[in-house]
Amino acid sequence: MTDSASIPQILPQPTWLMDTDYTVIDKNAQAEKFEKDYVISIEYAVQVAKGTCCAFRADKQTCKNCPLENKWAASDGFPITFMGRDGVSYEFFGKLVKKAQNWMLEIRYIDKPFESEGKSMLTYLNEARESEQKRIARELHDGIAQSIYSLMLETRGLKWTPVEEHQQKLQAIDRHFADVLLEIKSLATELRPSILDDVGLIPAINQFVEQTMEMTGFIIHVIVDGDSIDLSSRGNVVIYRSIQEAISNSLKYSGENEASITLDFGQKELRVTIADEGKGFIYDPYHLGFGLLNLRERTHSVGGKMEVETGIEKGTRIILIVPYKEGLT
Repeated sequence: MTDSASIPQILPQPTWLMDTDYTVIDKNAQAEKFEKDYVISIEYAVQVAKGTCCAFRADKQTCKNCPLENKWAASDGFPITFMGRDGVSYEFFGKLVKKAQNWMLEIRYIDKPFESEGKSMLTYLNEARESEQKRIARELHDGIAQSIYSLMLETRGLKWTPVEEHQQKLQAIDRHFADVLLEIKSLATELRPSILDDVGLIPAINQFVEQTMEMTGFIIHVIVDGDSIDLSSRGNVVIYRSIQEAISNSLKYSGENEASITLDFGQKELRVTIADEGKGFIYDPYHLGFGLLNLRERTHSVGGKMEVETGIEKGTRIILIVPYKEGLT
């Protein structure tokens, strides 16, 4: 092995050397020990680092135009979780750097973060939300607002346009209005799934389930108990997005080909249970991975709470409880 294709064994953190195709060609002793202690996927770590796999959501499609897209490759570190051999998810910081013709992946423990990236995952989550709000504000100002201003100038310009050219000018203005309307609809769809407005929560969930089963072959049962009670727009989005993420996690990690979604409309609250009979894990509320952390924060945002029932080889039940009072605010 040449110097450019080997790793100094004195490096204190687990380190993997990869070729241009991200195939591991060398690793240090710390990396070998790390692989014994944790279930690690080099492919997943590279995807998160390069922004081709979402660091906060299981479903990349829900993160269209994410402000963190391709962020990590240019930064000094990215947050990531790996499952320990004890079944618990642990938080780490990773770093992907180019070394000559090769790539080097480093993983650091959460208590030893990169100096310039020493933040918790919750901090990253909050920063992601702030970045998204800034992106939306920028699109409104630089995109939609500028388009409307141009339309205003075009309309005012009609007074100096010969009458025989008015029809042509009005047709152009009409096309520009249609473009702006399309731009607004596109931005609105990113913020809120339009299907919730079109058909409602339960039909939207059923459609998501049908599409998922058709695409993956994963069997999902939907059970509705009680009379459906409308939540607020925000409440519906929280439930819908949470179900998407929980099902995606079940599909990835349960090891089974079947799951269920139960919506129990009680007198004071809606209880949503996403369950599978898969591998399960040891649940530690103080060491949550991105998926569960995201689910918990979403539920809290509408005054609800999340409960998790699981264990090694005992399957997993994620329960989201949303009171109608908070959900309707």
